[in-house]
Amino acid sequence: MTDAPDQGSFLDETSESLFEQSQQNAQALILATISLLDDLGIVPEAWADGLGERFAVAWSDEEPWEPGEFLDAMLTNYRSLGAFVEESQLEGEPATAVISGFPDEDLCDVFGIDRRDADVYHRVAAEIARRRGLDWQWSVDDDLTRFSVSNSGS
Repeated sequence: MTDAPDQGSFLDETSESLFEQSQQNAQALILATISLLDDLGIVPEAWADGLGERFAVAWSDEEPWEPGEFLDAMLTNYRSLGAFVEESQLEGEPATAVISGFPDEDLCDVFGIDRRDADVYHRVAAEIARRRGLDWQWSVDDDLTRFSVSNSGS
């Protein structure tokens, strides 16, 4: 038996630290993919639209969703990536929200992409929304991203 240095093991990690690492890993996967697509000369918008198309299949519920219901589901997804919901208005139309923390500026630096390049990921939600008869819009102001969801005919 060899003596290993006295250091922590993966078994010592708390659920909270694993959750934080999972958030970072998920964002890193998205940002590294965007960076790689750019390096390969592949349009990241096509990738995001394709993801949205495929993810929409998983949302097979035939019942229409209200804008606030859809935004609530998307905010859950963004939170799982490490975003913070700064404000939200899920009642009425349009449903709106403001998030921070996605994309993570430090991870953007690691992968050599501009923060604005990562905004292409919002197209995934836009495609899912479109297929559900909803209009998903976003805008970015410094480190805040604003979302708006309405019925397509509104």
